[in-house]
Amino acid sequence: MITYRYGPYEPDRDGPWNMDRLMSVLSEMVMRYDMQLDDALRELINRGLPVNLFLKEGGMDDLVDQFIQQLDDQINEVLDQFHLQDAIDSTRDSLEQARKQSDDRLKKHPELQKQLKDAAERQSSDELYRLKWDLVKETGQKELGSSISRMQKDMEDLNTLQEGQKRFAFRGDQGLSRKEALELLRQMQDMEDLKQSMKQAQANGDLFNFDLEKLARYLGPESYEEFLERRDRIMENLRKLMEEQGQVVRDEDTGEMKLSPNSVRRIGRRALEEIFSALKSDDTGANITAEEGEGEQVSTESRPMEFGDSVHALDISATLINTYIRTGSNRPGFQDIEVFRSRGQARSATVVLLDMSGSMMRADRFYYAKRMVLALDALIREEYKDDRLMVVGFGTFAKSYTPADIPSLQPFPVTMFDPHIRLRLDASNEESMAFAPEYFTNLQRGLSLSRKLLGSGETKNRQIILITDGVPTAHFEGSTLHINYPPSPGDFDFALRETRAATDDGIVINTFLLTSDWEFSYFGDESFIQQFAKHSQGRIFYPHPRQMDRMVLVDFIQNKKTLI
Repeated sequence: MITYRYGPYEPDRDGPWNMDRLMSVLSEMVMRYDMQLDDALRELINRGLPVNLFLKEGGMDDLVDQFIQQLDDQINEVLDQFHLQDAIDSTRDSLEQARKQSDDRLKKHPELQKQLKDAAERQSSDELYRLKWDLVKETGQKELGSSISRMQKDMEDLNTLQEGQKRFAFRGDQGLSRKEALELLRQMQDMEDLKQSMKQAQANGDLFNFDLEKLARYLGPESYEEFLERRDRIMENLRKLMEEQGQVVRDEDTGEMKLSPNSVRRIGRRALEEIFSALKSDDTGANITAEEGEGEQVSTESRPMEFGDSVHALDISATLINTYIRTGSNRPGFQDIEVFRSRGQARSATVVLLDMSGSMMRADRFYYAKRMVLALDALIREEYKDDRLMVVGFGTFAKSYTPADIPSLQPFPVTMFDPHIRLRLDASNEESMAFAPEYFTNLQRGLSLSRKLLGSGETKNRQIILITDGVPTAHFEGSTLHINYPPSPGDFDFALRETRAATDDGIVINTFLLTSDWEFSYFGDESFIQQFAKHSQGRIFYPHPRQMDRMVLVDFIQNKKTLI
């Protein structure tokens, strides 16, 4: 079995970008993190998606070059106009004055005086900060603390000014006060940071990691508006490219991007083939069984042709040999014709019944459940084209979905946190139902809708694949909705009634339990899972949400457990 491992997204980890890789990463973000496709695309660009690899026109390079040149011009204009020496000299004088004041207050403490002198000579602001409180404590002079604090501030400013002079090489004639010089250096640093972010955008297409406030402050509101307009145009061009290539579609109601059916199908993988291994042979379909029927060639063995056999399975060699033996010629009669034997094929109708209750949010359960659904969809589309797959999601209520809906589905959020919940709501009253929490587990309603979708007579192989992580906690009795936590006997009883009804209709229920909660006996000697298994006549799988390759198969039909 193939195992897929996922970690934090790293832009350059998987080699060069192309559209397939882009859609793979976007799909994963939508599936796992409950993101809209637009938000996922914006997040990728924010992390460094090189959009210039996808767009031949409408990029940002020319505009960014223009912005960088404007910033360079502003920086050079400042360097040509000002110098920092006056600010450096005045700060150094202030530092020396503060040092002398502190030194005078320590004349009676020569050892402490030496410690202060050494710290000042090393120009260590941190050392002065630590020394200040020791000196005040030992001398009892609060004024000494103020003098040392002034030394500390002067030293920090002096270091900033000297480093700024080295970095920017001011060469003008106009002097500045200390306050003016420090503010100017802050602005120069802002412009340098803005330049670097722009150069980074040119290198990797990062269009969203700009400080737009700085852009407007230093280059003006016109540049700010032009940048936003160009960025939006790039996003729209990338969306159009993805649409043209069939990767995404637009929602007719909201206009938002969604994964196209083709993109959704790519997410699926062939992982659930064993679900169909024991299906009964049917006349048509593509599920391989041990019985004979019309289908693909699977061996070199042949048999005499019968009325209704397909000529595509004709064994020409055996037919000619039979003809020669019987007549000595090469003109066969019907009795000479042989066809290859084929294994039987079983057509099936399947409903995936997907638990969307609040607990499915834990431990990535719902993410892996969605992968199971899409894997099954991919398997049926590729190998069993005559089969029919439907999806039902259920919480407190139940609703049918298409496979294309699956990536963006998420469990219903928990909205009540009481340790004991007993609700009775009138389903015929719209106002009453408006307050119904959706995150409970109504297996009764999910099975009922699944049974309705499967109907009868289409094929004798009908099944429900139940993906869940807990016991029922809600049910309907007539028009009354019962919601319970912990679960009540009624939640179990009505779910089991629907289970028996499905079995009576010839529907098999195979269950994937993403937790072992069902093994606990809430009521009586038998746990709900044991009762459920007796009535469902299917198989129970216990997959770990993160390790689908290791599943414990509990086959209640054969009363044994097998490790897959």
